[in-house]
Amino acid sequence: MKFCFLLLFVFQMSWAFAQVQDDCIHCGQMKPEVNKNWPIEYIKVHEVNYKRNHHASFCKRPVEIIDTIVIHHSETPNTDSPERINDYHLNRGSDSDPWYMIGYSYVLNTPYSGQIFPRLKMSEGRPIEIVGAHAGSNAFVPMTEEQKKVWAKKEIKCGKEGEEGVFDPTLVKDGKIKANLSTVGLVVVGNYAPFSKHNPNGYSSKNPRYPSRATLDSVARMACQLQKKYPLIKNVKWHSYYHSTTCPGNLKSYIGQIKNLARNYGCEFN
Repeated sequence: MKFCFLLLFVFQMSWAFAQVQDDCIHCGQMKPEVNKNWPIEYIKVHEVNYKRNHHASFCKRPVEIIDTIVIHHSETPNTDSPERINDYHLNRGSDSDPWYMIGYSYVLNTPYSGQIFPRLKMSEGRPIEIVGAHAGSNAFVPMTEEQKKVWAKKEIKCGKEGEEGVFDPTLVKDGKIKANLSTVGLVVVGNYAPFSKHNPNGYSSKNPRYPSRATLDSVARMACQLQKKYPLIKNVKWHSYYHSTTCPGNLKSYIGQIKNLARNYGCEFN
């Protein structure tokens, strides 16, 4: 009987390990050999069929205006699905200011350090050509020369589904551009901040949560994959860079490590 239980345990661990590795391309290789022509796939990105609020407005942008990836945590249990986070965001909206759909462009499900489940999986979120809702509605950042040229073409249009969309000049103010417009949000599902009355899913002081090496490597792979496709993306930031928030918890301390890991795949970030 004990032998049977041992075999079952070994099988479960082997299956779990295979699931974790399934979405990594060239796992275990520090400098993978890949096709130099797009698509370059360092990590598989799964499609998700999201519900959308068709009464909400959104903006479309040329992807050439994006220069930064912003790291978040979801402040939810790390077992939440992308669809569940989409529901959270839809429910956050009001009748006067509804959310169109999930605010992030990419969603990473991953176990905390020392865990095996949930399986590591990168999913698409809001399409990258649609301006995100993640950095903060009142956050503005200086524009680069490339962004000024894109902005001058007035190709950024806002409106609802079925509408033609109109150019919104308020997205730039005093020579600064709204941060959501020039960034792409990547959320790590989970809660990497301490417990508080404002963060009931946070960790206790006795049991802090940290990202695993696979988590950091997956973020680095996705960041490099984006840079290979959109070469103007040169920065990796974190949510609290833009305004006062506990997001992304202690993931903020690992941004430098993420950038170092991205070098293994041929990418440099500021």
